[in-house]
Amino acid sequence: MDILQCLDMGLFGFGKSKIDKRKEDWIVEGKNWYDQGNSLAKLGKDEEAIACYDKTISLDSTHCGAWNNKGHSLSKLGKDEESIVCYSQAIRLNPEDLMAWTGKGFVLNKLERYDESIACYNQVIRFNSEDSNAWFSRGNALAHLRKFEEAIACYDKTARLNPEDLRALFNKGNALANLKKFEESIGCFDDVIKKNPKYPSAFRHKGAALKKLGRDEEAEHCFTKDKELE
Repeated sequence: MDILQCLDMGLFGFGKSKIDKRKEDWIVEGKNWYDQGNSLAKLGKDEEAIACYDKTISLDSTHCGAWNNKGHSLSKLGKDEESIVCYSQAIRLNPEDLMAWTGKGFVLNKLERYDESIACYNQVIRFNSEDSNAWFSRGNALAHLRKFEEAIACYDKTARLNPEDLRALFNKGNALANLKKFEESIGCFDDVIKKNPKYPSAFRHKGAALKKLGRDEEAEHCFTKDKELE
């Protein structure tokens, strides 16, 4: 039970006016700790940030922002299981919290728990079908499960929502290569290179697809170009 809940239940024996004043003070104090935590997190001081978020939560255990940001800092420190607990708590408090579903999906993906990760991204998409990052991340999890056709559908959706996101086009090329659709795969890598000639690994992956088709001279040209860009 946090301090605000204790006040609401009258456990401190204060009169109503004093309770209201105390609540205001503690809400302000909780916000100050939360803001301080955010500032520390931006500086990469995640251990200190977590301590601040804990202060906020001790004052108001329903503060979704503190649970979410604590989860993010824990994940950055490699404390993924603890991070999932924080995101899950934020979701319990607000089942439509897209930040919490996204964060939890990301951490589950890190842990190679791809089916659970997909379930999280499904929730994000359920509440916001225009979230291109959720479609992209869902596609990546499906690709890890070797469900390449479904992954490609997600990458296509990402590209429609955000045509500038070349990650989706690049990953679609890789998924097509895994399906041995090398000509289509090369087409994706060509589109990536056309939009960004310095896109990391695009020439190398195009070269690998060309090699599979026996087009060795073209493949070697791509591998040479890739080395020049390193």
